[in-house]
Amino acid sequence: MKDLTMGTLEQILAGPAPTFEELKPLLRPEGVINGVMKADSDKCNSCGLCMKNCPFRCWEMGEDKIPKMKSNYICFSCFNCLIACPVDAVSVVQTFSVKDAFFDTDFPGIKLPLDPKDAQGKPSEWTEVERVILNRRSVRNFKKDPVPEPLIRRILEAGRFAPSGGNHQPWKFVVVTDPEFLCQLEVACHAVWEGLHGMFTSDEQVLNLVKTIPAGVFDPRVQYGLSCIARKELLVFFDAPAVVFIGGNKKMANPEIHAGIAGQNMNLAAVSLGLGFCWSNFGAGVNFIPEIMAKLGYGDPWTVQTTVCIGYPKFKQQGVVPRHFRPITWFRPGSEKPDIET
Repeated sequence: MKDLTMGTLEQILAGPAPTFEELKPLLRPEGVINGVMKADSDKCNSCGLCMKNCPFRCWEMGEDKIPKMKSNYICFSCFNCLIACPVDAVSVVQTFSVKDAFFDTDFPGIKLPLDPKDAQGKPSEWTEVERVILNRRSVRNFKKDPVPEPLIRRILEAGRFAPSGGNHQPWKFVVVTDPEFLCQLEVACHAVWEGLHGMFTSDEQVLNLVKTIPAGVFDPRVQYGLSCIARKELLVFFDAPAVVFIGGNKKMANPEIHAGIAGQNMNLAAVSLGLGFCWSNFGAGVNFIPEIMAKLGYGDPWTVQTTVCIGYPKFKQQGVVPRHFRPITWFRPGSEKPDIET
Protein backbone atom coordinates (compact mmCIF):
# COMPACT_ATOMS: atom_id res chain seq x y z
CA MET A 1 0.00 0.00 0.00
CA LYS A 2 2.25 2.76 -1.23
CA ASP A 3 -0.70 5.18 -1.00
CA LEU A 4 -1.00 4.73 2.77
CA THR A 5 -2.15 8.00 4.34
CA MET A 6 -2.89 9.05 7.91
CA GLY A 7 -6.57 8.56 7.15
CA THR A 8 -6.16 5.01 5.87
CA LEU A 9 -3.69 4.25 8.66
CA GLU A 10 -6.28 5.25 11.26
CA GLN A 11 -8.87 3.07 9.55
CA ILE A 12 -6.51 0.09 9.51
CA LEU A 13 -5.59 0.52 13.19
CA ALA A 14 -9.27 0.82 14.15
CA GLY A 15 -10.03 -2.57 12.60
CA PRO A 16 -8.78 -6.10 13.18
CA ALA A 17 -5.10 -6.77 13.82
CA PRO A 18 -3.23 -5.27 10.84
CA THR A 19 -0.70 -7.23 8.84
CA PHE A 20 2.89 -6.24 8.30
CA GLU A 21 2.28 -5.76 4.57
CA GLU A 22 -0.59 -3.34 5.26
CA LEU A 23 1.66 -1.21 7.43
CA LYS A 24 4.92 -1.66 5.56
CA PRO A 25 4.97 1.95 4.21
CA LEU A 26 4.88 3.11 7.84
CA LEU A 27 7.14 0.48 9.38
CA ARG A 28 9.81 0.33 6.68
CA PRO A 29 9.76 3.82 5.15
CA GLU A 30 10.85 4.39 1.58
CA GLY A 31 11.53 7.46 -0.52
CA VAL A 32 14.25 8.83 1.75
CA ILE A 33 16.56 11.38 0.15
CA ASN A 34 19.49 11.90 2.46
CA GLY A 35 21.04 15.17 3.39
CA VAL A 36 24.46 15.57 1.82
CA MET A 37 27.24 17.79 3.15
CA LYS A 38 30.68 18.33 1.67
CA ALA A 39 34.07 19.35 3.05
CA ASP A 40 36.15 21.56 0.77
CA SER A 41 39.59 19.94 0.50
CA ASP A 42 41.19 23.33 -0.21
CA LYS A 43 39.93 24.77 3.09
CA CYS A 44 39.65 21.76 5.41
CA ASN A 45 42.28 21.48 8.16
CA SER A 46 41.26 17.92 9.13
CA CYS A 47 40.30 18.96 12.68
CA GLY A 48 37.33 16.57 12.67
CA LEU A 49 34.92 18.90 14.47
CA CYS A 50 32.29 18.34 11.77
CA MET A 51 32.43 14.63 12.62
CA LYS A 52 32.20 15.24 16.36
CA ASN A 53 29.29 17.65 16.04
CA CYS A 54 27.17 15.35 13.87
CA PRO A 55 24.54 13.73 16.13
CA PHE A 56 24.09 10.74 13.82
CA ARG A 57 27.80 10.28 13.07
CA CYS A 58 27.24 10.68 9.32
CA TRP A 59 30.87 11.59 8.63
CA GLU A 60 34.08 9.58 8.51
CA MET A 61 37.65 10.61 7.82
CA GLY A 62 38.75 9.83 4.27
CA GLU A 63 42.11 8.42 3.33
CA ASP A 64 43.10 11.91 2.24
CA LYS A 65 42.33 13.22 5.77
CA ILE A 66 39.29 15.08 4.46
CA PRO A 67 35.96 14.15 6.13
CA LYS A 68 33.39 12.53 3.86
CA MET A 69 29.87 11.21 4.26
CA LYS A 70 29.62 7.52 5.14
CA SER A 71 28.15 5.06 2.65
CA ASN A 72 25.26 4.20 4.98
CA TYR A 73 23.79 6.97 7.11
CA ILE A 74 20.81 9.24 7.69
CA CYS A 75 21.56 12.97 7.61
CA PHE A 76 18.53 14.97 8.72
CA SER A 77 20.06 18.32 7.74
CA CYS A 78 20.59 19.93 11.13
CA PHE A 79 23.75 21.62 9.71
CA ASN A 80 25.55 21.40 13.07
CA CYS A 81 28.63 20.22 11.21
CA LEU A 82 28.59 23.46 9.24
CA ILE A 83 28.70 25.77 12.26
CA ALA A 84 31.39 23.74 14.07
CA CYS A 85 33.88 24.07 11.23
CA PRO A 86 36.45 26.76 12.13
CA VAL A 87 37.49 27.38 8.51
CA ASP A 88 34.08 27.38 6.74
CA ALA A 89 34.99 24.29 4.75
CA VAL A 90 31.60 22.57 5.07
CA SER A 91 28.76 23.26 2.65
CA VAL A 92 25.24 22.01 1.97
CA VAL A 93 24.88 19.88 -1.15
CA GLN A 94 21.41 18.42 -0.55
CA THR A 95 18.86 18.56 2.25
CA PHE A 96 16.95 15.68 3.77
CA SER A 97 13.53 14.90 2.33
CA VAL A 98 11.14 12.05 1.61
CA LYS A 99 9.40 11.76 -1.75
CA ASP A 100 6.28 9.86 -2.80
CA ALA A 101 6.06 7.79 0.37
CA PHE A 102 4.26 7.82 3.74
CA PHE A 103 6.70 10.24 5.34
CA ASP A 104 6.58 12.71 2.45
CA THR A 105 5.41 15.50 4.74
CA ASP A 106 6.35 18.43 2.48
CA PHE A 107 9.97 19.51 2.50
CA PRO A 108 10.17 23.08 1.22
CA GLY A 109 13.37 24.89 0.36
CA ILE A 110 15.68 26.30 3.01
CA LYS A 111 16.45 29.94 3.72
CA LEU A 112 18.65 31.90 6.09
CA PRO A 113 16.84 34.39 8.34
CA LEU A 114 15.12 37.23 6.49
CA ASP A 115 16.74 40.64 6.92
CA PRO A 116 15.36 42.45 9.99
CA LYS A 117 13.21 45.52 9.42
CA ASP A 118 11.67 48.05 11.77
CA ALA A 119 7.96 48.87 12.07
CA GLN A 120 8.17 51.10 8.99
CA GLY A 121 9.82 48.35 6.93
CA LYS A 122 13.25 49.95 6.96
CA PRO A 123 16.49 47.96 7.52
CA SER A 124 17.11 47.34 11.20
CA GLU A 125 19.18 45.18 13.57
CA TRP A 126 18.27 42.03 15.44
CA THR A 127 17.53 42.50 19.13
CA GLU A 128 19.63 40.63 21.67
CA VAL A 129 16.82 38.13 22.22
CA GLU A 130 16.46 37.53 18.48
CA ARG A 131 20.21 36.96 18.13
CA VAL A 132 20.11 34.33 20.88
CA ILE A 133 17.21 32.58 19.12
CA LEU A 134 18.84 32.63 15.68
CA ASN A 135 22.32 31.58 16.80
CA ARG A 136 21.17 28.88 19.22
CA ARG A 137 22.08 25.36 18.18
CA SER A 138 21.68 22.09 20.05
CA VAL A 139 24.90 21.28 21.92
CA ARG A 140 25.87 17.62 22.28
CA ASN A 141 29.57 18.02 23.09
CA PHE A 142 30.20 19.28 26.61
CA LYS A 143 33.19 20.00 28.77
CA LYS A 144 33.48 18.04 32.00
CA ASP A 145 33.29 21.26 34.02
CA PRO A 146 30.28 21.29 36.37
CA VAL A 147 27.60 23.91 35.86
CA PRO A 148 27.45 26.25 38.89
CA GLU A 149 24.19 25.79 40.78
CA PRO A 150 23.37 29.53 40.77
CA LEU A 151 23.27 29.36 36.96
CA ILE A 152 21.14 26.21 36.99
CA ARG A 153 18.76 28.01 39.34
CA ARG A 154 18.43 30.89 36.88
CA ILE A 155 17.65 28.43 34.09
CA LEU A 156 15.00 26.74 36.23
CA GLU A 157 13.46 30.09 37.06
CA ALA A 158 13.13 30.83 33.35
CA GLY A 159 11.16 27.59 33.05
CA ARG A 160 9.08 28.24 36.16
CA PHE A 161 7.94 31.59 34.77
CA ALA A 162 6.90 30.19 31.40
CA PRO A 163 3.29 30.77 30.26
CA SER A 164 0.74 27.98 30.65
CA GLY A 165 -2.90 27.63 29.68
CA GLY A 166 -5.22 28.49 32.57
CA ASN A 167 -2.07 29.09 34.63
CA HIS A 168 -1.92 25.32 35.20
CA GLN A 169 1.89 25.29 35.43
CA PRO A 170 1.85 21.49 34.99
CA TRP A 171 5.59 21.00 35.32
CA LYS A 172 8.01 19.64 37.87
CA PHE A 173 11.79 19.83 37.54
CA VAL A 174 14.33 17.33 38.85
CA VAL A 175 18.02 18.20 38.48
CA VAL A 176 20.77 15.58 38.41
CA THR A 177 24.40 16.70 38.63
CA ASP A 178 25.81 13.67 40.48
CA PRO A 179 28.17 11.95 37.96
CA GLU A 180 27.59 8.49 39.43
CA PHE A 181 23.80 8.79 39.18
CA LEU A 182 24.09 10.20 35.67
CA CYS A 183 26.08 7.11 34.67
CA GLN A 184 23.38 4.87 36.16
CA LEU A 185 20.70 6.78 34.26
CA GLU A 186 22.66 6.46 31.01
CA VAL A 187 23.01 2.69 31.39
CA ALA A 188 19.36 2.22 32.36
CA CYS A 189 17.94 4.35 29.54
CA HIS A 190 20.25 2.74 26.99
CA ALA A 191 18.92 -0.68 27.99
CA VAL A 192 15.34 0.51 27.45
CA TRP A 193 15.99 1.88 23.97
CA GLU A 194 18.23 -1.00 22.95
CA GLY A 195 15.36 -3.36 23.74
CA LEU A 196 12.82 -1.26 21.87
CA HIS A 197 15.17 -0.97 18.90
CA GLY A 198 15.17 -4.75 18.72
CA MET A 199 11.37 -4.70 18.57
CA PHE A 200 11.32 -2.01 15.88
CA THR A 201 13.69 -3.98 13.67
CA SER A 202 11.71 -7.24 14.02
CA ASP A 203 8.96 -7.56 11.42
CA GLU A 204 6.93 -9.62 13.88
CA GLN A 205 7.46 -7.69 17.11
CA VAL A 206 7.03 -4.23 15.57
CA LEU A 207 3.32 -4.94 15.05
CA ASN A 208 2.94 -4.95 18.83
CA LEU A 209 3.99 -1.29 18.89
CA VAL A 210 1.88 0.31 16.17
CA LYS A 211 -1.22 0.85 18.31
CA THR A 212 0.68 2.16 21.32
CA ILE A 213 3.00 4.82 19.85
CA PRO A 214 2.46 7.78 17.48
CA ALA A 215 3.09 7.24 13.77
CA GLY A 216 5.84 9.87 13.84
CA VAL A 217 8.05 7.58 15.91
CA PHE A 218 8.49 5.44 12.78
CA ASP A 219 9.92 8.42 10.87
CA PRO A 220 13.30 7.32 9.43
CA ARG A 221 15.06 10.13 11.30
CA VAL A 222 13.68 8.99 14.64
CA GLN A 223 14.43 5.36 13.89
CA TYR A 224 18.01 6.10 12.87
CA GLY A 225 18.47 8.10 16.06
CA LEU A 226 17.22 5.09 18.00
CA SER A 227 19.68 2.84 16.18
CA CYS A 228 22.51 5.27 17.04
CA ILE A 229 21.48 5.05 20.70
CA ALA A 230 21.36 1.25 20.52
CA ARG A 231 24.89 1.16 19.02
CA LYS A 232 26.11 3.73 21.60
CA GLU A 233 27.17 6.05 18.80
CA LEU A 234 24.85 8.59 20.41
CA LEU A 235 24.54 8.90 24.17
CA VAL A 236 21.19 9.50 25.84
CA PHE A 237 22.53 12.35 27.99
CA PHE A 238 25.58 13.31 25.86
CA ASP A 239 27.92 13.13 28.90
CA ALA A 240 26.44 16.43 30.06
CA PRO A 241 27.35 17.50 33.62
CA ALA A 242 23.77 18.56 34.37
CA VAL A 243 20.48 16.98 33.31
CA VAL A 244 17.02 18.35 34.08
CA PHE A 245 14.01 16.05 33.98
CA ILE A 246 10.85 17.94 33.07
CA GLY A 247 7.81 16.20 34.47
CA GLY A 248 4.21 16.81 33.47
CA ASN A 249 1.03 16.19 35.45
CA LYS A 250 -1.48 14.11 33.45
CA LYS A 251 -4.40 15.61 35.38
CA MET A 252 -3.62 19.04 33.96
CA ALA A 253 -4.24 20.33 30.44
CA ASN A 254 -1.65 19.57 27.74
CA PRO A 255 1.36 18.84 29.98
CA GLU A 256 3.50 17.87 26.98
CA ILE A 257 2.99 21.24 25.29
CA HIS A 258 3.66 23.15 28.47
CA ALA A 259 6.80 21.11 29.16
CA GLY A 260 8.04 22.27 25.76
CA ILE A 261 7.19 25.89 26.47
CA ALA A 262 8.96 25.81 29.84
CA GLY A 263 11.89 23.93 28.34
CA GLN A 264 12.39 26.43 25.55
CA ASN A 265 12.47 29.25 28.09
CA MET A 266 15.19 27.29 29.86
CA ASN A 267 16.98 26.69 26.56
CA LEU A 268 17.25 30.39 25.73
CA ALA A 269 18.21 31.28 29.29
CA ALA A 270 21.03 28.71 29.22
CA VAL A 271 22.40 30.03 25.92
CA SER A 272 22.25 33.62 27.19
CA LEU A 273 24.41 32.50 30.14
CA GLY A 274 27.08 31.05 27.86
CA LEU A 275 25.97 27.45 28.34
CA GLY A 276 25.05 24.72 25.88
CA PHE A 277 21.66 23.04 25.94
CA CYS A 278 20.14 20.04 24.19
CA TRP A 279 16.80 18.29 24.39
CA SER A 280 16.92 14.53 24.89
CA ASN A 281 13.54 12.89 24.59
CA PHE A 282 15.36 9.57 24.92
CA GLY A 283 15.82 10.53 28.58
CA ALA A 284 12.09 9.94 29.00
CA GLY A 285 12.98 6.25 28.88
CA VAL A 286 13.00 6.44 32.69
CA ASN A 287 9.19 6.24 32.48
CA PHE A 288 9.67 2.51 31.82
CA ILE A 289 11.77 2.03 34.98
CA PRO A 290 9.61 2.29 38.14
CA GLU A 291 12.49 2.24 40.63
CA ILE A 292 14.23 5.15 38.92
CA MET A 293 10.98 7.09 38.61
CA ALA A 294 10.48 6.63 42.34
CA LYS A 295 14.01 7.79 43.07
CA LEU A 296 13.47 10.88 40.91
CA GLY A 297 10.30 11.62 42.83
CA TYR A 298 7.88 11.05 39.96
CA GLY A 299 4.76 9.01 40.61
CA ASP A 300 1.24 8.94 39.23
CA PRO A 301 -0.06 11.33 37.84
CA TRP A 302 3.43 12.60 36.97
CA THR A 303 5.42 11.40 33.97
CA VAL A 304 8.72 12.58 32.54
CA GLN A 305 7.83 14.51 29.39
CA THR A 306 11.40 15.16 28.29
CA THR A 307 14.91 15.81 29.58
CA VAL A 308 17.37 18.58 28.86
CA CYS A 309 21.15 18.43 29.01
CA ILE A 310 23.18 21.45 30.08
CA GLY A 311 26.89 22.21 30.20
CA TYR A 312 29.70 24.29 28.78
CA PRO A 313 30.23 23.65 25.03
CA LYS A 314 33.45 21.79 24.25
CA PHE A 315 33.91 23.84 21.07
CA LYS A 316 31.95 26.36 18.99
CA GLN A 317 28.45 25.03 18.46
CA GLN A 318 26.52 28.22 17.76
CA GLY A 319 25.73 30.01 14.54
CA VAL A 320 23.00 30.78 12.05
CA VAL A 321 21.96 28.01 9.66
CA PRO A 322 19.17 27.86 7.07
CA ARG A 323 15.79 26.39 7.92
CA HIS A 324 12.74 25.27 5.93
CA PHE A 325 10.65 28.17 4.70
CA ARG A 326 7.08 26.97 4.37
CA PRO A 327 4.67 29.31 2.56
CA ILE A 328 3.06 31.79 4.95
CA THR A 329 -0.57 32.72 4.36
CA TRP A 330 -1.62 36.29 5.19
CA PHE A 331 -5.16 37.63 5.56
CA ARG A 332 -4.55 41.38 5.44
CA PRO A 333 -7.13 44.12 5.97
CA GLY A 334 -9.29 44.73 2.90
CA SER A 335 -8.01 41.76 0.91
CA GLU A 336 -10.60 39.56 -0.81
CA LYS A 337 -8.34 36.52 -0.84
CA PRO A 338 -5.32 35.31 1.10
CA ASP A 339 -1.82 36.34 0.11
CA ILE A 340 0.57 33.40 0.13
CA GLU A 341 4.16 34.44 0.75
CA THR A 342 6.79 32.10 -0.65
